[in-house]
Amino acid sequence: MKNKFKNQSGFTLVEMLIAISLFIAVVTISIGALLSIFDANSKAQATKTVVDNLNLSIENMTRIVRFGSNYYCGISSNENSVSNCSGGGNSFSVTFDGSRIIYRLSGTTIQRSDNGGSYTDITSPETVIQYLRFYVFGSDTSDSIQPYVIVVIKGYVGNKPTTQSIFSIETLMSQRKLDFN
Repeated sequence: MKNKFKNQSGFTLVEMLIAISLFIAVVTISIGALLSIFDANSKAQATKTVVDNLNLSIENMTRIVRFGSNYYCGISSNENSVSNCSGGGNSFSVTFDGSRIIYRLSGTTIQRSDNGGSYTDITSPETVIQYLRFYVFGSDTSDSIQPYVIVVIKGYVGNKPTTQSIFSIETLMSQRKLDFN
């Protein structure tokens, strides 16, 4: 009697289990790579948001410092107050277009006040500022140094640790009008 199962073709149970296991392994690795790409995209978008927002805020500060006068390290509503601080301060005041503009860190945002009025946020809520320092030099008219301000800003954007982007910015802003004696 001839074995009738010998000529039949097909997969054995062991071959099927191996094929399914390999398929599951490939799918798992592919999904992990896809999730990494989505996280990288979220991080890139968050970085773009912080760069755009901080760029606008710093450009606004730079314009006011460049065309302003009477720099004061700290908060002063007096338009004629001047004060250097080589050790850095948490706030900064400058006279611009007849107004006293004040910048400060409040919580995790940079705020601005015009003429001692209410403070408004100039950075977005998604941008978390952890450190802000203003260094003022040459504000005293008796010295021979052109007035300038150095601003140091540190923080991050993103609420999940995997998508957070940390930033550290240091910029120098100088007065456009020469005041050499």
